[in-house]
Amino acid sequence: MKIIALGSNIPFKNISPVEIIEAAYNTLANYNIKILKKSNIYQSEAYPNKSDPLFYNSALSIETKLKPIDLLDNILKIEKLFGRERKEKNSPRTLDIDIISYDNLILNEKNLKIPHPALHLRPFVILPIRDLDTNWKHPAFFKTVAQIIDKFEPKEINKVKKFI
Repeated sequence: MKIIALGSNIPFKNISPVEIIEAAYNTLANYNIKILKKSNIYQSEAYPNKSDPLFYNSALSIETKLKPIDLLDNILKIEKLFGRERKEKNSPRTLDIDIISYDNLILNEKNLKIPHPALHLRPFVILPIRDLDTNWKHPAFFKTVAQIIDKFEPKEINKVKKFI
């Protein structure tokens, strides 16, 4: 399964973070990315800077004929379309799209690592993946979504709230 994750925590041109995510869904087809299934949208504290605005996150199961590097190029174009500026790492952003997994591919290039190296450490990523497929397994660790979620403290999981 190919999975991308979307997140937003600041508005763009009077469009709220949730509306940005939903607008991005509608933009993907123009970039050779077909949505197969959408997760719910979740709200959580910003990571790692908890004082930043709340974050909204979702995950998508997608179909694409694009190679991973071409998928990344298209994702970067979509982020830019929605006003993404890369000033400093983990700063507030209008739109962040990450490639979480690309079938069972394991890739460790300078600018692209698949599966996403921190996906198993972030409840705001793994809970949306559970919405897509409760049987999904991490391609490198061979752990199911449930096994990954079980490793989190309940208070960490409870900080991630289903929004829509």
